[in-house]
Amino acid sequence: MRILFVAQGYPPERVGGVEVYLKGLVGELSRYHEVRVFSRGLREGVGHGVMYSEQDGPARIDRVFVDLRRIADFREIYYRPWLDDLFRKYLLEWTPDVVHIQHLGGMSLGMIRTAARMLVPVVMTLSDHQPYCPLGQRVRRDKRVCKSINLDECIECLMPQTAGLPGKPAKLAAYLLGKQRGKDMLRRMHDDIAEYFADVAVFIMPSESHRDRMVEAGVPADRTRVMAYGLDLSRLDQVPPRPAGAPVRRFGYLGTLIPSKGVEDVIRAFKKMKTAGCSLHIYGEAVPYHGILDYQQRLAEMARAADISFYGHYQPDDLPRVLGNIDCLVMPSRWFESYGITIREAFRARRPVIVSDIGAFAEAVEDGVNGLKFPPGDVFELADRMDKMAADPARAEKFAANAGPVESLPEHAWKLVEIYNQLQ
Repeated sequence: MRILFVAQGYPPERVGGVEVYLKGLVGELSRYHEVRVFSRGLREGVGHGVMYSEQDGPARIDRVFVDLRRIADFREIYYRPWLDDLFRKYLLEWTPDVVHIQHLGGMSLGMIRTAARMLVPVVMTLSDHQPYCPLGQRVRRDKRVCKSINLDECIECLMPQTAGLPGKPAKLAAYLLGKQRGKDMLRRMHDDIAEYFADVAVFIMPSESHRDRMVEAGVPADRTRVMAYGLDLSRLDQVPPRPAGAPVRRFGYLGTLIPSKGVEDVIRAFKKMKTAGCSLHIYGEAVPYHGILDYQQRLAEMARAADISFYGHYQPDDLPRVLGNIDCLVMPSRWFESYGITIREAFRARRPVIVSDIGAFAEAVEDGVNGLKFPPGDVFELADRMDKMAADPARAEKFAANAGPVESLPEHAWKLVEIYNQLQ
């Protein structure tokens, strides 16, 4: 079978949880099928609209550079006819049996219809809140979570965001400044989403909670499937076990360093802990986030005079060492996460977890059974949970023993191929 994945990025140019998952999936499926990836490229010095290619084992990775500084109007954030045309030519040159869209960030919704009109079935995984929320996470600059889609609130949120965009920010901000014009643009965006999503054969969400959010936003419920991500278990099985009865003293955060992930919360909570002799280990790098460019420096300032270490970016092959360096994982996200790959990695590595009680994180952890939960953003409650974990090694061992199931990459790939076959 010929399988084409479409993604907003692919390693090594973009390395996030979803990109690492996709790379593993491509490697697994390439053992039995002909696989390609059509991805947005990030290579500096490449001209706008220029394609370049490379091999990842037997799979070919084709990238197109999309210069976001050329955005001239709001609709171009999610719809680019020139890219649809380029994609059509690409499909004429190599026609797959199925197109599986992983993420269209920085690309074009019209690519869905381009494939459908060529009678290629389209599967789409929704891993965050785009395109219904142009910012992807339903979190505002003041860190408030949008529990529902409200156009008035969208306009207030997007005004400062679009003003910070490259290209023609004054034009974008001026459009949004007039609330009625802003509402009209957002209504058109939602109409566009409904129109193009009509051509998707199957939507895949990694958790029940994320499916509920997406259906509430407008995804047709009868075309949805919930399917957990598959992980490379062989890598995780290399994590050394914690000695029986060992105290929990090394807390860790793994992930991107952006405000919506609650990194500030775990630093503040750690500094409020009563238990002596603890340390906090933060793995991940800060990336530009809606105009915030100095977040790493802000975190470093907050962490002063405490036993807090920053290790920066880590590769998937580093996971055994990284997870082996912590006694407990803390994931304090403030937004409706769609799954929680890192939580499953900790489950498999038999590391206890503390998570915020929101979105798919809340779904993954049963409080007091396989981990502890706290109200998102509440640093006093988080500090209390960290102290509780540190006070009772038996509790941590119980949580690790009760860790939830983790699906392997081969199992996950087989389920996907079943869906692809049903669409032929």
